Amino acid sequence: MTLSRRDFLLSLGLGATAGTLQGVVACGKSTANGQGAGKGSDEWESIRARFALSPDYIHLAGLLIASNPDPVRKTIEEHRKALNENPAVYVLDNNVELQREVRRAAAKYMGVESDDIALTDSTTMGLALVYNGVKIRGDQEMLTTDHDYYSTHESLRYKAARSGASVREIPLYEGIEPVSESRIVKRLISEVRPNTRVIALTWVHSSTGLKFPIRGVADALAEINRNRNDDDRALLFVDGVHGLGVEDIDISALGCDFFIAGTHKWMFGPRGTGIVWGAPQSQAAVSPTIPTFSHGEGWGETMSPGGYKPFEHLWALAQAFEFHQEIGRAHVTNRIHSLNRKFKEGMAEMSHVKLHTPMEENLSAGTICFEVDGMSPEQVVDRLMERNIVASTTPYSPSYARIAPGLINSMSEVEPVLQALQKLGS
Repeated sequence: MTLSRRDFLLSLGLGATAGTLQGVVACGKSTANGQGAGKGSDEWESIRARFALSPDYIHLAGLLIASNPDPVRKTIEEHRKALNENPAVYVLDNNVELQREVRRAAAKYMGVESDDIALTDSTTMGLALVYNGVKIRGDQEMLTTDHDYYSTHESLRYKAARSGASVREIPLYEGIEPVSESRIVKRLISEVRPNTRVIALTWVHSSTGLKFPIRGVADALAEINRNRNDDDRALLFVDGVHGLGVEDIDISALGCDFFIAGTHKWMFGPRGTGIVWGAPQSQAAVSPTIPTFSHGEGWGETMSPGGYKPFEHLWALAQAFEFHQEIGRAHVTNRIHSLNRKFKEGMAEMSHVKLHTPMEENLSAGTICFEVDGMSPEQVVDRLMERNIVASTTPYSPSYARIAPGLINSMSEVEPVLQALQKLGS
């Protein structure tokens, strides 16, 4: 018996996805736009309970790879069961529509159109796809910063080798003390040349936790591009993985041309999932690299790589976006920022701890990078792990210790972590 997409969704009780979190947000009734009312500690504890995280640890490394909430886990398992029972029929009957459902859920959360979203398996794949596919001449350049991630730098290097275009990396800041939105924007824009075609930036730096003022750069670039031909426009590409699922903003409002993010971190999506969004006016500048298996003609479907993959993970990404949507994007942002503020305020009072993440919320998000006097980042992480506190290090030079307080954390976990950090100075 063939299980249709509609029958499958009804069997899960997901025909009306707005109800997937009923009972989670007990006193936070959702409004029409998905922004729930205020939440107390009981409601946040109920949300935390939707994850299968070990209660023996304080989990502060979710920016690497996240646990999945139960709607996502349940959907993965149901799809896996159906695939194992009748794989060919289930894929042929459901793949196209289920991928479109993921795009629709992502678009609703991101405040964009579903036709403009491509589905990938990670930030790294998304970056490689857009930079490989961008139309650039040998006499043009790609501009990035030395704060951006390895995958950005390598993808640009590969493109330069194929196209003859050049790559230029610039520093934006040396420490957080003098950093401001206007200073960062001015510094970046001062480096834009007449032949600059690609500007590759990261929304939230995983090296320092700094949140880049993308909108300010976009506005300045609009002036620069006003008198440029389409083939000479400076295109703004944003690695947004550490902002998506944290910040309360429509992605189109950032003003970038292309937005790339994995969804297995702050979005709590299945492992091996990600998205690429292209602004409609800029999509012609990036062409596909991997043939698609989708049948639509929209840019998003055309850009989505085909091939056989862990479909049960890809198809369950819709439930991750709906999980966030039901809580409410503004509430997620407020919660994450409030947790980070408490951590940073406590750490700033410790003479042996040096913060490398700005205190200001307009310049920070959900990641805190820091040093402890006399200890390497690895030693800090190891010492915290001895107290069952899971942290990470930044894969950069210089490297820092790093924590990422998020929705899976409670306010009651702040003090034990601060106490553990205080003892590191003893």
